Amino acid sequence: MIEQYILIYLVVTLIFAYLVSFYLRSRFPNADAQRKLEDLQKLTLLQNTKIQKILARASLYKYNRLMAMLFIFLFNIAIPVVGYPFTLWLSWYLTHVKYEKKIVFTNILDLDEFKNTFMKIERVFGESSMINLLNNEYVPKSKKLRALATLASTPSPSSLSIIKQTLSSNDDEIRLYGYSILNNLEKKINAKINANLQFIHEKAFEQKSSEDEKEIAQAAMNLAFSYWELVYMELAHESLKNNFLNSAINYIELAKEFYIEYVEDLANELQELKNTPLKKKEIHHLEIELEEAYEKTSNLYTLMGRIFLYKGAYEQAQAEFTIAKELLPEDATTIIPYLAEVYFSVKKYAITKSVLNKYDSLRFNAKLYPIVKQWERQSA
Repeated sequence: MIEQYILIYLVVTLIFAYLVSFYLRSRFPNADAQRKLEDLQKLTLLQNTKIQKILARASLYKYNRLMAMLFIFLFNIAIPVVGYPFTLWLSWYLTHVKYEKKIVFTNILDLDEFKNTFMKIERVFGESSMINLLNNEYVPKSKKLRALATLASTPSPSSLSIIKQTLSSNDDEIRLYGYSILNNLEKKINAKINANLQFIHEKAFEQKSSEDEKEIAQAAMNLAFSYWELVYMELAHESLKNNFLNSAINYIELAKEFYIEYVEDLANELQELKNTPLKKKEIHHLEIELEEAYEKTSNLYTLMGRIFLYKGAYEQAQAEFTIAKELLPEDATTIIPYLAEVYFSVKKYAITKSVLNKYDSLRFNAKLYPIVKQWERQSA
């Protein structure tokens, strides 16, 4: 009699397992090879206990209907009678469970896996390594001082920003050395500004010759670059930046006024000399002088363009850079990157690409090479 009940229970349980596995098909459809492979890859990422890994491996068979039916059958055999309602509840829960956010499988990267699959990457060579060296309390002071001296020898916005971070150092010597570097650089620029301002002021009350006009234009040019340097190097206080930029623009205009006329006069004089025989030495000297005048005029337009670019006046910056490029057509590679930056800022990417790909010499600039190669790939 007992054997009959056991046999009936086994048959009922087997039928029950079949029906439940059929019901669970909506939750666990038959998996393809790709899904199985992804589950196996996720399994290799587990860093839990052996029991959890075993359970996770067993869960890989949830897509196999035969294995699911076998599991339900054995589960209900192990837990007679009570297993039925529990299995029914669990099956209902698995097919009706709702998550906070349903994510559709789109073959995108699983960002949660990055913590386990990707090592932490840090810059070894570059400004970050220098910052770590200066901020690391275990690095000898002598090395920090040498690092600061190296940064001071090649001042740039990036190097000065690193030096500024030493102003909050706990070490008095490091903090004072960083401050002295910034202070000396600012004093040097201010001394240049004062000298050129004094020269222009003195010449304003004198009878000016053509040579004096040239010297005043050169002093104005020096002032424009000095004011720009204070802003560009981030040495100027935020409240003074706009005043310094406006002063730079005024002195650029003053220098431009002289050099535009000066270039025209030199070009006319050179043309007259070329029509005169036996004047080779004078022609050569005048050609060198005209070339220098063209270069200085181009530098003035380039500086004006950089100021407009800094201010966000892209149309004006484009006009200045274009004129600067036309003045030095054979040596325009120093101007082209700024012009490309203007086009990029106004979202004219096609023009940016064509400008950067037009000049092969840009590839020889170590700083510009990665940018040029990037736009080269974009154009491929």
